Amino acid sequence: MSNSSEAIVLTSDDVYAVLNVALWIGVGSPNYYNISTMDVMQKYADWVIETNCTGITPEEITKRFGTKPEDASRLIGEGIPSVNALCAATTTIAYQWRDYLPHPTNTDVVVPLYATFTALTAIVMALRLWSRYKIAGGIRSFDWLAIAGFFLTVVWGAIAVYHSVASTHLQAYYDMSWDQIRNSRRVRALPIKYTFMIAELTLQRRKAYKILVMFYPWVMMVIKFSLLIFYYRMTKWNYIHWSVWATTFIVIANTVSAFVLYIVQYPHIDNWNHPFEHERVERRTIQIATSAVYIATDVIIWVMPMPLVFQLKLYPRERILALFTFSLGAVACVASCIRLDSILKYDSFSPQSSSSLLVDAWTIVELYLTLLCASAPAIRALAIHYAPKVLNSVGSAAFSTAATTSTTIAKKTGSATSNTSVNTGSAQKQDVKTTVTSELDDIEKEVEKEFRQAEREAAREAQKEAERQAQEEAEKEAKNGVENLA
Repeated sequence: MSNSSEAIVLTSDDVYAVLNVALWIGVGSPNYYNISTMDVMQKYADWVIETNCTGITPEEITKRFGTKPEDASRLIGEGIPSVNALCAATTTIAYQWRDYLPHPTNTDVVVPLYATFTALTAIVMALRLWSRYKIAGGIRSFDWLAIAGFFLTVVWGAIAVYHSVASTHLQAYYDMSWDQIRNSRRVRALPIKYTFMIAELTLQRRKAYKILVMFYPWVMMVIKFSLLIFYYRMTKWNYIHWSVWATTFIVIANTVSAFVLYIVQYPHIDNWNHPFEHERVERRTIQIATSAVYIATDVIIWVMPMPLVFQLKLYPRERILALFTFSLGAVACVASCIRLDSILKYDSFSPQSSSSLLVDAWTIVELYLTLLCASAPAIRALAIHYAPKVLNSVGSAAFSTAATTSTTIAKKTGSATSNTSVNTGSAQKQDVKTTVTSELDDIEKEVEKEFRQAEREAAREAQKEAERQAQEEAEKEAKNGVENLA
């Protein structure tokens, strides 16, 4: 710590030290849970000045600040190395650094983000069900799983909204009272030797964040199951089926493992009632590992149908559209990577941020984007059904050619008639007759040429249609899997 009182510029290490001291003193002063931890540190500093740092013992701390005897001995020793260190830290913070500390605020993005994505995804899911009912002949099991995933996402987002609303405007621990800290947010302190969780929200407040991290794997598992079952029923090709089974096993194992680790993370599951309890497994480590595995399965699910699309005998335009629709899954992969990055940046005890609300925000984006991308094939099928692109058929080609030919004949006949009428008064009638006959022969040849061209075009269209029908018959099973994309 720097003890300079002139032109003080606090480093990240200085701010980190203040946050750490604020947590230890805040949780260890039950008599002052209703005032900011900075004011509690001020009381410690005044006591130090009054006694000249003599007579400060665990017993006296218990008398003055209401600390439990067993916690008072841990406050001096584990949290703060010694009585002298406690005196130096509290006086430096209270009398020298207090006016120079930053006061970061929490983000307000969670509520509008949740409202926007919930409304958009609700519309898309309704259109998906209508598409399945109207075009695919009924709602399938993977559609119901997607609906279940949507409702679970709505519930998860609602808890995240509560977590956001319950969090205080200021996020630095020294700006809040201990009641505000434990009743509004998840708190972690990282001394050099110890790592422990202090407090979390309940459904009323303290347990909200813990519910979020424990509930997330199950929501993601249901959404992934809807995609995997869709791929499984799409075709009978073995490599798709084996890929689905392998990915399903990874997803289940990852989900169950994360849930069990969260349960045994502390000796007491209600660890917010045991503030000095050490973590058995660090929650942030569980989150990072779980997220990394889910990103890997996102990539697998994204690339899984690609070989199928390349092996089908599709026209280039259809192949491109199929690849584009399946490639939308890459958007969800990107969102998952950004969420993992937000865990690394914001879900840690650091001078830059002590808030997990940005993790909540990116989790909302990830879950909803996964649902939206999974519904893209059904939405596209619905759009094609109600606004199909006009394709040229044999009849339409013939009709168009006939109309063009009639116009040409009319124009050229009119021109020939006009030329003939100019010469009707001439004495050379035989030459006029010859000229008109020649022009009519040219018109006839041109019309015949256009009709032959029309016949060739019609034959090509008929051949394409025959090939299309033969292809659909030969690859019926595979075609059913991508019928929404063709």
